[in-house]
Amino acid sequence: MKKDISIYALLLFIIPVITLFICQQIVAYYHNFYTIPFIDGKASISMIGRGEKTIDIFKSGFFLYIFISVLFYFKISIFFLSKRIENKFKIFGLIANSFLCIYIISIGKDGSMYEALRRLAIIFYIVSIYISHIYLIKILKLLKHKKKIKFNSIYIKTFFIIIFLMTLLIIIGLPWVDPFFEYPNKLKNIIEWNYFLLTIIFYLPLSFIFYKSKNK
Repeated sequence: MKKDISIYALLLFIIPVITLFICQQIVAYYHNFYTIPFIDGKASISMIGRGEKTIDIFKSGFFLYIFISVLFYFKISIFFLSKRIENKFKIFGLIANSFLCIYIISIGKDGSMYEALRRLAIIFYIVSIYISHIYLIKILKLLKHKKKIKFNSIYIKTFFIIIFLMTLLIIIGLPWVDPFFEYPNKLKNIIEWNYFLLTIIFYLPLSFIFYKSKNK
């Protein structure tokens, strides 16, 4: 079971990275539009994904990501239950991915209703995945403390750094929640890309933990 969790966690990093990279290269090739969105904020994630030549790839990649994510949270929930740790990861997994699914479905659709739907869906996804990551760290620390699983403490420190950076980005981007606030578009894009990058980087040390960990 631990190897399955490790593979799922790794895929949760690889799938969106490959999807976004392919979409970005397509946009660059066909529209002569070159950007490093993590730094220059010239394009949002949805802008890269909603083009005529990228939307099918973008949606397919992220629907696969959602599917793997649900499997991951169900598997990790079962693993924690096997260690006699009650948890709500099945619920968290379904809630977070439901919001992401709504966001992906609404991409490429015009109208103020879909724009509002995308905004609400991404806000709730950001909040739910943030809470889920913190909750996961808490349970891993508990398992390590109870000596039910063995892994290097550097992973916990890595998680804390990721959560700290995610928190910082949330604070900086908080005014964007208000639809009447004129938030700088490039700054919003930079925050969006880097926040999403952090959410998926989180799965890398997690993958290593479950690949290398030993029960005690």
